[in-house]
This record gives sequence, structure tokens and C-alpha cells, in this order.
Amino acid sequence: MSLLYPRLLPSETDHRFRILHETPPTQHGTIVANHSPRAVYAATGGRRITREELDQLREGILRIARAQGFPAPPSIAQGSIFDRESARALYKQCLMVPGEASQRQVWAFLALVLLPDVCAWRWPADPTRGYTADRFKGTDLTRHAFARLWTRAHVLHDPMADDPLHLLDVLGENDIDQIMARRFALAASPALVRAIVRAHHEDQVDSRALSQQVFRQSLMRLLRLTAFLDLDSASEAELGHLVRRVRAEARAALK
Repeated sequence: MSLLYPRLLPSETDHRFRILHETPPTQHGTIVANHSPRAVYAATGGRRITREELDQLREGILRIARAQGFPAPPSIAQGSIFDRESARALYKQCLMVPGEASQRQVWAFLALVLLPDVCAWRWPADPTRGYTADRFKGTDLTRHAFARLWTRAHVLHDPMADDPLHLLDVLGENDIDQIMARRFALAASPALVRAIVRAHHEDQVDSRALSQQVFRQSLMRLLRLTAFLDLDSASEAELGHLVRRVRAEARAALK
């Protein structure tokens, strides 16, 4: 059965975001909670997650953060490892359906109530502008600290593989963002995203620099194709063939 998560009311989201700015980073642990009187749940669609389960979720994410140096500021490499491991943990532990995961206030609760210290550690405040609202409030789920990770795991989940989430390890942060940011042209089709990542994984025969160029050139070519091809009706095998052909054309053009 899927789980229903607390949805932080918009006014409380703004209030918690202000408190985050007013609290020194070393004290963010004091604003952590596993519930809020200013949160609601969906009426149907599953059972409500318990406070004990929320505590377990927090402990799992916190364990990953500590392994990457939390609370010391993370390096780029540590941030990337945290993202990959957290994507796995969120997808396995949250037991959300896509409808629940599409609710911005669910992710606002996780970032501002359950895990504000970890979220602020991963995405620290800018000295002049403070914390980025998208990372905490869920105004743009493709940029939210945790929502974007769950979405990646959901889209890249490959049930036929020995490790269904192995595709999470293929691309770096910038490259996966190149795909997921095209939410209508590319990311709207999980099968197409898996085909792109799988083809890149299988085609590691050149230098890293050329591999990156082939990846980005092939994305541009695929974007042009999506304007007049109906890829939603294509099978995984057909999409894989298309992506490999486009990569070969991109490689030939670059050489």
C-alpha cells in the first residue's frame, strides 16, 4: 500500500522558510520535527505514514549525509554521492505513488520540517541572497533538494535489471539535469530517459571529453526529433535503437 505524507500548508511553508534563515546553520537540528499541526493529508489513496516511519526515513537520509561529511560543507563529489544514495533511499523507503510525489507541499514538509538541517547542508545559503526557495519549498520540483532525486529514481527504475536502480550511477549531476530539465520533450517519457542513459552507459569507448560531446549533441538531435515523432507509442527496444542511431550520427558529425 502506498503511503500518504503530510502536506505543509503554504503559510506554514513560508513561516518555516523564514525560520530557516533566522536560525544559524549549527542550530538547524533544533527545528527538526516529525510532525506539524499545520500539515494536512490527502483524504484517500493510501495510509498515512506514521511518525515512527518518518523518523526512520530521516535517520536513513541522515546516515547517508554523515557518510559524506555532514555537518562539514560537502565537496562537489560528496554532494553527488549523497544525491545518488539518497535517490535510492527515498525511492525504496518512501513508498509513494507518482500522484503523491507530485504534491509540492509533501516535499516542503520533508525539506523544512523533517530534514531542514540536511537540506541546508546540501544546498547552503548564498551569502547575499540566502537559501534558494526552490530547494526547500517545492515551487519547482525539478530543483527541489529531494523531489528531484525521487523523480530520477522513479524514471530510471529498471525492473528487469539485477539492480533496478543501477542507471542512477551512470550520469553526473549536470548531465542528468540536461535530460530532466526537458520535462516535456524528454523527461515526460521514462522509457526514453532510460534508453538515453542506458545507451550512454554502453557506449563508453572514447575519451571522456568526446563522450560528453556525443551525449550533448545526441540530446540536441533527439530534441529536434521529438517535435515530429510520437515516441510515447514506441517500445523500449525501438527507443533504444533510435537513441543508439542518433548517438552514432552525433559521433560521426563530431569526428
